Amino acid sequence: MEPIKIAEGLITGKVIGEPGNEIRQYRGIPYAVPPVGDLRWKPPQPVTSWAGVRECATWSIQPAQYPDMNVPTAQRIPSSEDCLYLNVNTPAKSASEKLPVMVWFHGGGLRYGNGNWGLYNGPGLPRHGVVLVTVNGRLGVFGLLAHPLLSKESPNGVSGNYLFLDLIAALKWVNKNISAFGGDPDNVTIFGESGGGTKVISLTASPLAKDLFHRSICESGGGSVRPIVIKEMESFGERLFTRLGVSKERNPLAAARTLSMDRIIEVDQSMNVEMGPQFTFMGPWNIAVDGWFMPDAPGAVFSAGKQNRVPLITVANLGELSGRGPIPGGLMIPGYVNLLLGVAKAGAKGYAAIFDQVPSNWRREGGVSSHAMELHYVFGEVDDPNPWKVLNFLYAGGGAKSPDPVITDADRMVAKAMMSIWTQFAKTGDPNVKGMVRWPVYDAANDSYMYFADPLQIKSGFSRLP
Repeated sequence: MEPIKIAEGLITGKVIGEPGNEIRQYRGIPYAVPPVGDLRWKPPQPVTSWAGVRECATWSIQPAQYPDMNVPTAQRIPSSEDCLYLNVNTPAKSASEKLPVMVWFHGGGLRYGNGNWGLYNGPGLPRHGVVLVTVNGRLGVFGLLAHPLLSKESPNGVSGNYLFLDLIAALKWVNKNISAFGGDPDNVTIFGESGGGTKVISLTASPLAKDLFHRSICESGGGSVRPIVIKEMESFGERLFTRLGVSKERNPLAAARTLSMDRIIEVDQSMNVEMGPQFTFMGPWNIAVDGWFMPDAPGAVFSAGKQNRVPLITVANLGELSGRGPIPGGLMIPGYVNLLLGVAKAGAKGYAAIFDQVPSNWRREGGVSSHAMELHYVFGEVDDPNPWKVLNFLYAGGGAKSPDPVITDADRMVAKAMMSIWTQFAKTGDPNVKGMVRWPVYDAANDSYMYFADPLQIKSGFSRLP
């Protein structure tokens, strides 16, 4: 593969996909300098240039996180604070094609996961004529810690939210470099699932992300997120520093920045367990309402119509709303209605959706459309058995009894439809595809939504769903 030139230097990648339908894939491109040492708990800094050709054919190490038996992507995989890397998957044959860009934020409750998973980086979406970018950034205690001393050293007088500042830095990198991959920096869609949906809604609500993207898709997250005021977040940080044994040091920040990643994770994990069940997955680390990155709770920003003015798709999985499975979504629909009405208030268009396609054998067994099930369809990977195995703990929690799904043409049809609709939305801001059922803009009067299953349908009563 011939090297291409981005702002920081020359890079080369690899080719995936079948002959004649290839995708160029670039893995582990740095978009900021490693946030280690003195840069731990500081905003991301611009990446420096390099000489020669940088090979981008291998994945970066996943962001620092501790193993959790309920989150397979975090199990025994090497982790590092040196994690500010992204991946680009492009079908473009030349830099002049100006294809729409879709930037994916992975899930994991702001604490787990990575953007390198094969499910996220397959050829399905790029083959529909978009450049796909998948992003890694800081997570958990490394991405969200606030502390009075961190706020004091900041020129903005705030701390925390580094995770989101990383994503903003990634979007700035996209704006600067994506044209080299055949992408259009003036047509960028951000999308994400679960914690990735929270990232999408948070950036859509933040003034710091203004004009960095042009459409948003939120899957199973973000509508009912409850951020924490910065003073409370700072108090969590003080408790952590006390447990780390650095609070009485002459320079607590310097002392904390010399501690090993593993030591911080160990203490953070023990504190979460002690603080009770509500903290064992997410921990205390959350969005901080700081008056800078986040002026108010995202829901309140949308209620006032003060978010970034971009069209929005929201989608929930019907099985989540039933309360079954390990991650129920009982507050999701009211949160989504608030977001969609806020989008209209700002003068943009919003679209509501429910996903309910379940592999036929699991449906017969009583399985529901559990959390994350739509991912296989959005990325066009329904026939790949590995992602189904990785996420089986979610689907078993939703009633699936067989270890493997039986995939039929109905699943493939829904996958093709979702990829077509998602990429059409990325191209135009309107998800309607010629020949498919017409998806109306959401408003309180029609209360309508797209029902993703076989067959696709438009239904009413979105706000009344459980």
